[in-house]
Amino acid sequence: MNEQTLARLALFLRDLGQALHVSGAPAHDLETAMKAIGQRLGARVEGFAVLTFLALTVVAGGNSRRVELLRLPPYDYNMARLIELDALCREISSVDDLECYIERLAAIMRQPAPWSGWRFVGMGFLLSGSVALLLRGGWVEMLCGGLLGMFFVAGYLQFARIPRLGPAVPVILCALAAMGAQGLAHLWPQQVPFISAVAGIVLLLPGFMLTVAMSELATQNYLAGTGRLTGAFVLLFLMGAGLAIGTQISLAWLPAVPLPESVAALPAWAIWAAIAALGISLLAVLQAPWSAVHVSVGACLLAWAVYSLVNAKMGNVVGAFAGALAVASAGHLYQYLSKRPAALVQIPGLITLVPGSMGFRGVHALIQQDSAAGISLITDMVITGAVLAVGLLLADNILPLVFERRGASDRAV
Repeated sequence: MNEQTLARLALFLRDLGQALHVSGAPAHDLETAMKAIGQRLGARVEGFAVLTFLALTVVAGGNSRRVELLRLPPYDYNMARLIELDALCREISSVDDLECYIERLAAIMRQPAPWSGWRFVGMGFLLSGSVALLLRGGWVEMLCGGLLGMFFVAGYLQFARIPRLGPAVPVILCALAAMGAQGLAHLWPQQVPFISAVAGIVLLLPGFMLTVAMSELATQNYLAGTGRLTGAFVLLFLMGAGLAIGTQISLAWLPAVPLPESVAALPAWAIWAAIAALGISLLAVLQAPWSAVHVSVGACLLAWAVYSLVNAKMGNVVGAFAGALAVASAGHLYQYLSKRPAALVQIPGLITLVPGSMGFRGVHALIQQDSAAGISLITDMVITGAVLAVGLLLADNILPLVFERRGASDRAV
């Protein structure tokens, strides 16, 4: 490999690493992909990725070396793009086809997001309405939470056009959601405004970010893990502050609405319908193609079924671990059978179990000076996030070995 080819390869791997990052790939998956591609192309690639920085060292032959440093932009999940990038990573096999790979990467990054505009806003109603039911709200909370979710998604899309607002966006949107929840409580009094407000802002709750951070820490990616974990807590406090500000403003202008003495119990099928609706709405949140709807819904139902069965016998912590292990294992089985990324199953299933709303309620309790409840809820959030990461890591380390050995046995036969 000559110096010119090495330089082109290093630039391509840098651009591919950035594409994986902005599409939502965790740091350890990104580094593993870079190393595997380098081995197939006859080069040694050493990668170092954190939330805002990517360093790649590409070594070919004895002395030829190329170093690429890049400041990474903010990331978001785009499963449709990740599917294409995963296929590209698996198909890279020869330096001779490097120009073809470069053109294909550029074409992937030019593709528009599958969900945008009114379609994304409509999914906001489904997302927040289903979460309201999972938070033990009633039909009124489902309706109000869904309406708030639609406006929240619409506001998020509009504010995304003003990058300079950045950190202020969660505070602004959560304050508006809190005021909206108090206003809707005057129109439909038989509800708990806090449930409607939390359901309405669920799009930004960083529960899955917490789980990814825990998995990065467990795989010794300490800088990436601590950075993501810090970001999750900062976002929680910003959202909690916005909710508190909005609630106090609305209570200063409107009289407080008495809370209902009890919420009518929902039929058992309502929770399962909410889980299925959550699976559908996550297509928009994750920017996944509509063709994956059955996978997303099935993953959510599987995670909730395993969690519910184990939780009834052994408690929340073991239930969360079992649910994560089951859905992560199902993801690897899906990848083995369909050759599509395991994340299509794993991410929707894990989002069903993540403790984002638990952490948000803990932060809100701290802001309301209820320290005991706040610390208890945040501790539960961290423990739940940790056991989810353990279940995910066990499946990620065991299942690929099982399928590799099975594939080797099939080829030998």
